[in-house]
Amino acid sequence: MNGRRALLPVVVAAVLLAGFGAWRIRDCLFGAGDFPAPADDPRLAPFGGPAAQLSEADYAGLFSYFVEGFVSYRSARGAGADYPGWPMGEGTAGDRSLARLEGFSRVAPLLAGWLHGGRESRISLSSGAAVDVSDLLRTGILHGTDPSSPDYWGVIDSSRIVEAADIALALWLSRSAVWANLSITEQRQVAGWLYGVNGKQTVDNNWHLFVVQANVVLQALGMPADLDEARRRYARFKSFYAGEGWFRDGPAGQFDYYNAWGMHYPLYWIREISPQWDHEFLVSALAAFAAKYKYFFGPNGIPAMGRSICYRAAAPVPLLMAAQDATGSVSAGEARRAMDLTWSFLVRNGAVVDGTMTQGYCGTEPEILDFYSGPASCLWSLRSLVAAFSLPSEAALWQTTSEPLPVERGDFSLAIPAIGWHVVGDAAHGDVTILIDANRGNGAVRLQEYPWFRRISDALLCRSRRPENEAAKYAAESYSSSRPFCGCQP
Repeated sequence: MNGRRALLPVVVAAVLLAGFGAWRIRDCLFGAGDFPAPADDPRLAPFGGPAAQLSEADYAGLFSYFVEGFVSYRSARGAGADYPGWPMGEGTAGDRSLARLEGFSRVAPLLAGWLHGGRESRISLSSGAAVDVSDLLRTGILHGTDPSSPDYWGVIDSSRIVEAADIALALWLSRSAVWANLSITEQRQVAGWLYGVNGKQTVDNNWHLFVVQANVVLQALGMPADLDEARRRYARFKSFYAGEGWFRDGPAGQFDYYNAWGMHYPLYWIREISPQWDHEFLVSALAAFAAKYKYFFGPNGIPAMGRSICYRAAAPVPLLMAAQDATGSVSAGEARRAMDLTWSFLVRNGAVVDGTMTQGYCGTEPEILDFYSGPASCLWSLRSLVAAFSLPSEAALWQTTSEPLPVERGDFSLAIPAIGWHVVGDAAHGDVTILIDANRGNGAVRLQEYPWFRRISDALLCRSRRPENEAAKYAAESYSSSRPFCGCQP
């Protein structure tokens, strides 16, 4: 009996520790709300099978799905959202407030793009409840820029410049529905927060474009802007141009899909917002990029490589945008096919769950997740939907019939001399492979594992010490869409 009594405190302590551990893991990884829709949500069903042409109504269902995700996880005042997922890594400015800001800022352009395309502001969710898209934007932006609000985003520092650019784009896209209905005092409050992007030190790469984008929006909205800094930043970024539409990721940086979702995407919006901004170069650079980039897409997705692979659904962005320029580099039918194939492949393979994008290529793969990525970071994937919905229903993208992409028409081998890549298509298997000249002889590079015991300790401490895996992302001789370097197997 005495022995049993002696064990009682140990048992109680173990139970308490287990309960505390479970609570900590739940608090760290599972977000602040519950997504109400079932795993087999009918809004995802059109994307789950073979990639026949999807309709605009199918994409409207996908929009509703992501809006419902945001509504499920958003904060009480609507300026943030606590999505489920692995936290940002140590050494970043990735406190919980930044992750919460990303939960709003990376969805805001999608909401604004929907409005920009002339669609109804009130939409229905799976529960039958209706939400007002304009109100979601207005409420979040006003609380986020109000220092007296508990949801205040804070003074812009280098880590928040990224999110400020998305907030700026959302304001411009929704200017008729949201900005025009703010009072002068509210407009000054919002513009004053955005102006904070100026005078900050940033990474010397595509980050320069965040500052440019925020300033051209301020100018377009009739608010004070620092165009001198914007021009300096743009000139620095343009110095990274390598030719054929490709930019290095900084003066000695790599080439990867950031050209699609982190460079041509903001460059397109910059010239849309400020049409005189280096217009001829930007149109020609996008056309040159898209003319060969369309060869990257097939029924098995894209040949995944490089950093921030969890942004993967944004890969079609340059094709959607180049098709609007009518330069002949890509047709509306090819752009639509690339978008349809990409979203179908990803949904079919588990990339969309619980109202958000998983932290990996297909499912949740923290071993390939970059240290700066948090629970809502992967919602940059929505950029292809932003580009699509910003166009009205009568636009060619929505009215066209899909056209086969190069790998669906036959085998090919295409050189991109400016970056030392070859793209090879195998029509019989629907496979696209990137061959990198500088990596010849390297073979495949194995991923470093993220051990289970480290995952548990990281979840308990709400931090991340996951491996970088830079070699696996950049150093292999080839990258195949059918045999991706990460865990996804089509």
